[in-house]
Amino acid sequence: MDGKAEKNNRTPQMVITSESSGATAYVVVDFLVNGTSSGGLRIMEDVSLDEVKALAREMTNKYSFVGLPRGGAKSGISMPGGLNKEEKHRVLEEIGKRLSPIIRAGIYYPGMDMNCGPEDLKALYRGAGITLGKVTDTSFFTAISVVNAIYAVKEVFRPEEPRPLTVAIEGFGSVGGYVAERLPEKDFLITAVSTLKGAVHNPSGFKMEELVKLRKEHGDDFVKKIGGIPKGKEELFALPVDILVPSARTWVINKGNADGIKAPFIVPIANAPYTAEAERLLHGKGKVCLPGFVTNNGGVYASSLYDSGVAESDIEEISAGLYRSVLRALLRKSVETKRSVLRIAEEVASKRLQAGQPSAAFTEKVIKRAAQKGYIPRGVNGKIVFKKFVENLKSLEKEIGAVKA
Repeated sequence: MDGKAEKNNRTPQMVITSESSGATAYVVVDFLVNGTSSGGLRIMEDVSLDEVKALAREMTNKYSFVGLPRGGAKSGISMPGGLNKEEKHRVLEEIGKRLSPIIRAGIYYPGMDMNCGPEDLKALYRGAGITLGKVTDTSFFTAISVVNAIYAVKEVFRPEEPRPLTVAIEGFGSVGGYVAERLPEKDFLITAVSTLKGAVHNPSGFKMEELVKLRKEHGDDFVKKIGGIPKGKEELFALPVDILVPSARTWVINKGNADGIKAPFIVPIANAPYTAEAERLLHGKGKVCLPGFVTNNGGVYASSLYDSGVAESDIEEISAGLYRSVLRALLRKSVETKRSVLRIAEEVASKRLQAGQPSAAFTEKVIKRAAQKGYIPRGVNGKIVFKKFVENLKSLEKEIGAVKA
C-alpha cells in the first residue's frame, strides 16, 4: 500500500503452544504497515494474552508517533521458572521454528523485551532458520529518550526550581541504570528504587555510581545492600517524590495504587504502564502522566537510526534537541487544552498511522541495500535516514501544536 497503514486488516492473534516444554507463546500483530510489524519478545511465567495485546497496540502507537514505517506487534512466552540457559534456549528454538513462516515472510520481526536478551533472541531466530548478527542494546537507547522526557518535565513545569527534583525508579534494571548515569545530582536526586526483592528509600538521595555498581554486583538483591529505609516494593508508589519512573510490567499503575501516588509527574520506562481507570483518576487529580510509547521511544527510533548508520553523537544531539522539543510541545499542549498527555499523544499517533508514511524512494532503497552489503559506508545511508527523521520530528511538533481542546 505504498507506505500506508493497512486499514481494517489487523492480523488475528496467534496462540502457539509448545507441548514438549509446557510453555505457551502468544503472538499479536496489532497492525501491518507495508506488510510488516515489529515488537519485542517478553518472557515471564505469568505473561498473558491480554498483556501481549496491550503491548502490541503500544508498539503501533510507538512507531506511528515518530513516523517509522512499520506496524506494531508483540510476543510473549509464559515459560516455567527454573529452566537453565540450555533448556530455555531449546524452548525458544522450538517456538522460533513454529513462528518461522511469519518471521521469514517479514510479517513479524521479534526484538528484545523483558527477560529476553541478545542470546535468547538469537535462539528464537535460530529456530526460525535465521542467524542473527550483533544485536543492538536497545536498553541504552531507551534510556536516552526517558532522560530527555524527565528534563522536558523539569523545563516545562519546574524551570526555576532551586533544588534538585527527586526521582523514584520502580523496577531498577538495565534501563534504570542507564537513566541513573544520565541524571546529574545538581538537577535530580534518585531517592528511591525497587526491584522484585523490595524497595529502599533515602530522602537524601543515593549516589548514582553506587546504585549502578551494586546493581551489577548483586542483581535484584542490591536493594538490601545499598542502605536507606527498607520498603515493600509497592510502597515505592506512595513515596513523596517529584517524578515517579515505573519501569516494570504492563498496568503496574492501577486502581490499587493510583490513588496513593504523590508524585506530580510520571515518566515511564515501562510500556502501557497505566490501566485506563488509573490514568483517568490521576489526570483528574492534576497528575502529569506521560505515555510510555513516547518516553521510551528511543528504544525504537534511536536504535533504528543507529542500525541505519547514524552516529551515536548525532542520536544524542537530536534526542536532547528536537525530540525533547517535541516532548515539551506535548506537555504544553496538555496544559493549554486541559487534556491528558496520553490522550493527545494517542490522537497524534492515530492520525499519523492513518495518514501513512511515504515509502522510501528507489535511490534510498538502493543505498540502504548497498550499505547493508558493505558496498558503501553505512554513514552514507545514515545521513539520508537522519535527514528524513529530522524532518519528521519537525512535522510531529507542528502536528502536536495543531491539536484542539
